[in-house]
Amino acid sequence: MSCCLMFDCAVKEKVIIYIPKYREFNVLVPDGGSSFITIMYCPWCASKLPSPLRDAWFDILDELGCEPGDKDIPPEMQTDIWWRDKGL
Repeated sequence: MSCCLMFDCAVKEKVIIYIPKYREFNVLVPDGGSSFITIMYCPWCASKLPSPLRDAWFDILDELGCEPGDKDIPPEMQTDIWWRDKGL
């Protein structure tokens, strides 16, 4: 998922937060809360990042009859395994 050295450094330093189960890159909003902005392009080289899968994750939870935070959510849904196994 790396597009450039600056992006790699930003993820490593947690300037950009990567959420594997959603395949999502976010920048925290510096307002003292937990808000974030999902980014679709690298801020340094302008490369398009992989499409986030948050909506697909919630769709699958609905199909399974689960809600976020349920103890019955399959373990693979808590990681990137679910979308990697599907070749997404």
